[in-house]
Amino acid sequence: MISSLFGQFSPDTVAWIPLHLISSLIAISWLLTIFPTNNFSGRMFYLWEIIRLETTKLLFQNTKKSTAPWTLTLTAVFFIILSINLIGLFPYAFTISSHASFTYSLAIPLWMSVNVLGFYLAFNSRLSHLVPQGTPSALIPVMVWIETLSLFAQPIALGLRLAANLTAGHLLLFLLSTATWLLASNPTISILTLIILILLFILEVGVACIQAYVFTSLSHFYLDQNI
Repeated sequence: MISSLFGQFSPDTVAWIPLHLISSLIAISWLLTIFPTNNFSGRMFYLWEIIRLETTKLLFQNTKKSTAPWTLTLTAVFFIILSINLIGLFPYAFTISSHASFTYSLAIPLWMSVNVLGFYLAFNSRLSHLVPQGTPSALIPVMVWIETLSLFAQPIALGLRLAANLTAGHLLLFLLSTATWLLASNPTISILTLIILILLFILEVGVACIQAYVFTSLSHFYLDQNI
């Protein structure tokens, strides 16, 4: 039972099993469909192929040949985040992607892997990015510090953006649903609040999809910069 505004973000347990673990396992089950098998029925296989192909086109429409090997990995990340976000919209479900511990667990390893790979493949080229072309000699030390800080700010922004947007949306849904219940004695206002709640819920479904797309697109952008 939710007893406070932020109580919905406290992970609960079902049969002594953490709810966030259950939601993560359900979300990771998407990985099983990344590589379809003959066990799929014809219609399910055809539908999944359409979804997978259209998603791949959307995410990697401007990709380079050098980043092509990362396509399956980033596609899997997209579907994991998308499914976790959508599962969190169900009643009594826990949105694990609203916690920074989860988003940073994805953002930091992805950011670190693409940067380590970038420095490994083209060390001199990556160092040259710390000093923009045409920078005066007196400003070179300052620019190196600024570019280094902006580099380390990338995973922070990547993880924080996902958690903050989902947290804000869920708080609005909680407030409107509570208001709808408390205003039940006034049918006119209650129905109006309910309509706004339904519209906001539809918007939140779109936000869940967009945030998964933004997270994956930024990861792909950082990869594109480093390779």
